[in-house]
Order: sequence, then C-alpha cells, then structure tokens
Amino acid sequence: MNCLVLRKMHLVNFKGAADVTIDFNDGMTSVYGMNGTGKTTIFDAFTWLLFGKDSKDRKKFDLKTYDSKGKIIPQIPHEVSATLILNGQEITLCRRFNEKWVKPKGQAEKRFEGNEEERLYNDVPCNLKEWNEKIGAICSEESFKFITSPTYFTSQHPDTQRAMLFRMAGDISDEEIAKGNKDFEKLLKDLTGKTMDEYKKEIRAKKARIKAEYEGIPERIDERKRDIPQAEDWDALEKSIKSDQEQMAEIEALITDKVKAANAANDERLKVVNQLHEIKIKKNDRISAIKLEAMKGYNDDMVKQRELSDKIRNAESMRKSLNTQMDSDNQELSRLKKQREDLLAVYNEIKSREISFDENDFICPTCKRRFEIDEIEARQDEMRKNFNEKNAKDLEVNIAQGKFTKQQIEITEKRISENQAKIDEMVKDIETIKTDPLFSKELTQPDINPIIEADKDYQDLCAQEKDLQSIVDTPVTEIDNSELCAQRKALSENIDALKARLSKKDQIEKNETRIKELEAQYKTQTEEYAALEGIEFTIQQFGKAKVDAVESRINGLFSMVRFRMFDLQVNGDEVETCEATVNGVPYSVLNDARRINAGIDIINAICRHEGMTAPIFIDNAESVNEIIPSDSQIIRLVVTDTDKTLRVE
Repeated sequence: MNCLVLRKMHLVNFKGAADVTIDFNDGMTSVYGMNGTGKTTIFDAFTWLLFGKDSKDRKKFDLKTYDSKGKIIPQIPHEVSATLILNGQEITLCRRFNEKWVKPKGQAEKRFEGNEEERLYNDVPCNLKEWNEKIGAICSEESFKFITSPTYFTSQHPDTQRAMLFRMAGDISDEEIAKGNKDFEKLLKDLTGKTMDEYKKEIRAKKARIKAEYEGIPERIDERKRDIPQAEDWDALEKSIKSDQEQMAEIEALITDKVKAANAANDERLKVVNQLHEIKIKKNDRISAIKLEAMKGYNDDMVKQRELSDKIRNAESMRKSLNTQMDSDNQELSRLKKQREDLLAVYNEIKSREISFDENDFICPTCKRRFEIDEIEARQDEMRKNFNEKNAKDLEVNIAQGKFTKQQIEITEKRISENQAKIDEMVKDIETIKTDPLFSKELTQPDINPIIEADKDYQDLCAQEKDLQSIVDTPVTEIDNSELCAQRKALSENIDALKARLSKKDQIEKNETRIKELEAQYKTQTEEYAALEGIEFTIQQFGKAKVDAVESRINGLFSMVRFRMFDLQVNGDEVETCEATVNGVPYSVLNDARRINAGIDIINAICRHEGMTAPIFIDNAESVNEIIPSDSQIIRLVVTDTDKTLRVE
C-alpha cells in the first residue's frame, strides 16, 4: 500500500497567514486555535498546493492577504511549500502565486498586468501539465478528495456513493443470486435480453392492459344481454318488403320516362345556347379587327414618338453621368497636380541636404572619453556612407512617385478629353432628334364607333344574335313528377322501417355469439393475469434476495458503518438509495463525533481498496473525544477559546 505522509508545511501570505511553518508527525497532529486563526487555511493550503483548489474544491477563492481596511495588499508573494514522505521517500513541493507588475517605458509607476503561478517539484520548475502528471502519479485528485476529508464521501450524490461502493465491493451477478433456486433461474431465462427493471415494467404493463380489459367484460356481457330485442315473424316481414319493392320499381320506370322527354327538350335548347355563344365570339372578333385596322396609323405614330422621347431621355441621362464623371476627374487632376508640386519640393529638399557632425557622437557614452582620430574618421566615414545611402534611397522613391503621378495626370487628362467629345456628340444627337416633325406632333385618337356600326359583317352577326337570343329567352315547360315522387318516398320509408325490424334477427344472433366470445375471453385473461402476478412475485423475491446480498457484501467492508442501498416501497418495489448508518441511525441525524468517525471508517475502507493512504484533515475535531484507529496520518483542527494564534501538538 502506498503511504503518503505530510511532514512539514510552510505558508507565506496565504489567506492572511503571513509566515507560518507547521511540523507534523506520522500519527496524529493537533492544531489548536480560536475561530479565525487559520486552522481551515492549513487544509486549504494543502489542497491548493497539490491541485490549485481550496478544501471545498473551488478553483476561484481569495488566497491573497487583506489589510485592516479590507483591501488586498499588493506586490507581495503568496506561497505554500511542503515536505511529503511517499513510501519512505522525501518529496518537496512548492506553489507560488505572484502579481505581475510592469513599469512601462516613460512612466514613473508600475502597472498591474495579472497574476502568474510557479510550481516546483523537488525544486525543479514544472509547467501545469508536468505538475498534474507528477501529482497524479502520487494520488489522483478524485481519490485524494475521498481519502482526506471525513465528510467528502457522504456529501456526494447517492448515485456517486453507490458507484464507489459497488466498485469497492464488486458487483454480484444475477446468476449468483439465482443459483439453486428454480424459480429464479427460470426468471433469468425468461428475460431474453432485457434487464430486470425492463422485465418488471413489461409484466406491470401487461397486467394493467389485461386488467383493464377483463374487469369490464362482465358489464359488457350484461349489456349485450340487455340489448337482445324481442323476436318477430321474420318470413312475413320479408314478404312485405318484396311487395313494396316491386311497386317502387314500377313508379321509378314512370318517372324515368318523363325525365327522358325533359332531357331531350333541354338538349335542343342547349344547342341554341352554344350557337348564340359562337355568334357573340365572332361579333367580338369582328369588332377587334375593325379597331385594329382603324387604329393602325395612330398606334404606329405613338410607337415612333415614344422611341424619339426614349432616345432623348437616354442621351440626357448619359450626358449627366459623363458630366458627373468629368467633375470627379477634374478634382482628381487638381489633386494629382498638387501632389506633383509637393514631390518636386521634396526632391529639391533632398538635393539640398548636407551632412553635419555633432561632437557628442565622438564621445564614449560610458566613460565620457573622446574617441581617437582614427576612430572619429572611421565613424565620420560610416555616417557619410549612411547619409548618402539614405539620400539615394529617398531620391529613388521620390522619382518613382513623380513618374507614377505624371502617368496618372496624363490618363486623367485623356479621359476628360474623351468624355467632353462624347458630350458634344450627344448634344448634336439630341438637337437632331428634336428636328423630327413627329417629335412635337400632337396625336389624336380616331373615333371608331361609326366605322363599326357601318360594317356589313358586323350587322349580319348582330341580326343572328338577336334571333337566337329570342329562342333562348322562351320559357321551358317543366315536368310535374310530384305525385309519383310522393308515392316513391312513402314506399321507401315503409321498406326502411320493415328492414329495420328485420335487422333485429341479425342483431340477436350477433349478440349471442359475442356473449360466448366475451365469456371465453374473461376466462383466458383471468388465467393470464394470475400467471403474471406469479412472475411479479418471483421478481420481488429475487430483488429482495439481491438487495440482501449486495448490502451484505458492501457492509462487510466497514467496521462501524452500514449502508442501506435500497428502500422498500409500499407497493413492494425497491428504490435505489445510498445512506450511511451507524447502529441503525442514519448519517443525517448522527452527532458530529459519530459523523467524523463514520467518515474515517469510510476512508479506511476506500484506502484499502485504492491501496493508498494520505493525511486526513478533521475540521471541528474538538467534538470528538475518541477517534477510531486508521492507517492514515490524522491532522486534527481543534477550536479553542484561549489560543489566539495557532498551537501545534
């Protein structure tokens, strides 16, 4: 088993601990102090040193030191270091948290630019990844939480506790529970790929469905019996129906003959309506043809006049666009000419430059000694060379910019000249269009109504339309079938009434058949329901057996703590839970002393399973008179009324 012991810890400006050193022994160390003297800070410092978190698993917490006014004291180091013994080998750890203050160039005061962290493993600096790997090799963070705090395990969600306990105890298979019990073995065989919970839900659903069906069967049988009507003379009813149907067929034949005669007259009238429609179409076509011929000259002039207006409008739009472009080009030309003048002034300024030497350039800045003649001449030659090279480079850039500017001036002037020529040409085109007589001519639409009225074909079509319309407007004599229809309706109603009485015969037979089916179904489903109840009882017995086995194996890992892993519900179902108890008393109602000892008992079991011990920090340890034995190092944090500073024993 790996054994981790905390031998010494040193705190510098950590959560108000300005400079604290604590020595620990391998067995039990007690740290005494009043509230606020820094006992919990020791546990926080240890967890922060290893994992960068406080004892409550928080990455963000106040580790800096505050002054008496509640303000953080700036520009002081924060550090926790410790000496650990792992299986007899000494390890030194150190984590520092420093503020980064930088003095910008040209400013009198330093500026805060964030925090930085430093980690040393056996005095060797480590980045975060390397540190985590080395600490993880000692003990994983998750395991460390479980084996250093007596309250950590019981503070976790029941699912987390259950997972840890099952991992420690090893799961018990269903086959182990069922071995030697025929009912249990058959139950597992019937699962066919389902879990026990899924099979339980399946059985429950089948029971609910069957029960919902068979509970209503007796009432449905009674309802069927009440619905059986009284028997009648079925042969007499059938003869009456046949007689009425024969009379109804004769009436239908008479109605059909009259309808055929009426349909023939309507067909003739429909032909006239179609002819009238064709004449109206021809008349409208003739009107359209006359209008098209009479309006031809007027429409042609309208099209030509619109084309002339469109040409002028397009030319004016183009001229306006070119004028806008010329205004922009003239502004650009002025800018380019001004730029050329500026470049010429810079060129003259470069040509007129002369080199001069400052005596301070030939004095050593360190010892203030004047350079020797050879050194001065060499430096002057170098300065002349740099001066000439800079002038040459500046002239080269200036000349290139001047050539480019000249080229842009020529391009802009050419574009202005070309656009002016286009504008002049458009002005000529507009004047030419306006000289066309049709451009200003006022067009008058001709009156075509007299032309239409005088057309011979139009007059003939109007005469034909009038003759056909008079035929269509002549009223049609309607056929009176009211008496025959009344007789047919009376016979139909009588036949329906007789058939309704006759249908009772089928109703009686169907009800009697359905009653027999329901009685058979009721018997089958009650038997199925009883079989499902038997399976459900076996599932409950199997669950109880598994609960007993699991709890027995898990509780065998502990000396004083027992865990209740399942709660039995009123309906017989077991609900998963996880609650620690001591002598049957739930952990939630134990006093502080028993809670701490229960936590140590849990830690002892976890340490045996993980093969690792680490220091156990017991906060509020003053409530415990006797601590149960443990292979782990114990660090008691004890509240007193007299110790104003930390006291270590």
